[in-house]
Amino acid sequence: MSGVEIRELECFLVLSEELHFGRAAKRLYVSQSRVSQLLGALERRIGGRLLERTSRRVSLTPLGETFLSELRPTYEALRAAVERARVNARGGPLRARCGWASSARPTSA
Repeated sequence: MSGVEIRELECFLVLSEELHFGRAAKRLYVSQSRVSQLLGALERRIGGRLLERTSRRVSLTPLGETFLSELRPTYEALRAAVERARVNARGGPLRARCGWASSARPTSA
């Protein structure tokens, strides 16, 4: 992937949902300038603009739309794989076992 950082991908995914640098920054717990830096780094690695930005509007470019449609399911699969690994590292999914012991004694007639 030629050095693409997961944080760059996360930034792009959030930006594509919010279409606003300020709201994306808030969701990512970073500054707006950091969002801009991450997106710029990703666009340089890819070699094209993913978002069209003006002072009033942010929108996906055709390249951005294609990238988003291919990235989203792959990213979700990656997140699920990491979560499964975490569960397995803790000894697998928690299981509850139920049983009962009868305290009733047979009655004699």
